Amino acid sequence: MSAHRIHQIQVLFSAEEDRLQLRINTHGRSEFRFWLTRRFIKRLWPGLRQAMETHVQLESTTPVDPHNRAALLSFVHQQAVSETDFATRYQEEPCEMPLGAVPVLVTRARIEPREQGGYLLGLHPQTSYGIEVAMDPKLLHSFCKLIIDAVGKADWDLSLALAPAGKVVTDVGTMYGPNGSNYTIN
Repeated sequence: MSAHRIHQIQVLFSAEEDRLQLRINTHGRSEFRFWLTRRFIKRLWPGLRQAMETHVQLESTTPVDPHNRAALLSFVHQQAVSETDFATRYQEEPCEMPLGAVPVLVTRARIEPREQGGYLLGLHPQTSYGIEVAMDPKLLHSFCKLIIDAVGKADWDLSLALAPAGKVVTDVGTMYGPNGSNYTIN
């Protein structure tokens, strides 16, 4: 499948489905629709959080004290979110829907660092095709904000904190698992 530049992302809670609907609109006027369940978000969040933590650690010019890492992550997150346009309405009329008009249920995800910086987020159903989304740090933080806001409306009793509650973040390398390459959810 060809590469598409992201134009807009929308994450909304559907009470009827008790799922989040993720819609990704591209500059080429294609739209990709996905369902994200509570279980999936609960398993995806640690990888997203660790990607943000890792980026903050890598971008810091001086070593960050473990006790200050959460505060620095929160500051960087707020700065990225403040630079994002959340006011523009999502464009409802795509020309093409490569995966179909019905949202695809995501059951697998993969987050991996890119050589050029940022991350590649793969979202895939059990069968069929999914997508790989290149996310620079600003897009990653903005995507996480959309997830946090939608989960807040879902009443799922999930706490999507930037740092684990009551825990000092000391090892940002754990995202990459034993083989050192990525964070995968199956």
